[in-house]
Amino acid sequence: MPSKPLLPATDTPCPCGTQKPLNDCCLPFIKGMLNPTTAEQLMRSRYSAHSLLAIDYLWDTWSPEQRLRSNKGDILIWAESCDWLGLQILATQQGGASDDKGIVEFIAMFRSQGQIQQHHEISHFKKVLGKWLYVDHQA
Repeated sequence: MPSKPLLPATDTPCPCGTQKPLNDCCLPFIKGMLNPTTAEQLMRSRYSAHSLLAIDYLWDTWSPEQRLRSNKGDILIWAESCDWLGLQILATQQGGASDDKGIVEFIAMFRSQGQIQQHHEISHFKKVLGKWLYVDHQA
């Protein structure tokens, strides 16, 4: 199953909405060159990974005990079915560089089957061995 990221020019704005160039924002995380230092950075990079179809990154940053609910193929099918339009971070709780847990509330906008939709989620993250992982969410 292909899960190679679709990489636009690295100087294009990052899909996560920071207005930074992709190469200076989420791409170093997605390529495995750096690890996000905050839960919000992980959230933003996971949104960008959906947009870029970087399925391996999504899988690797998902808490292993939660992976039982899905598989890379399902994630790829869903990510490919969407035209990712933007990310809005609404709130964060903890999730800083010195924390081991964090919460990020966000809205992800996307188009699927011609309809613009939004996904509103409160995501839970934890740091394991110094690396942030996505654990679960409340919708």
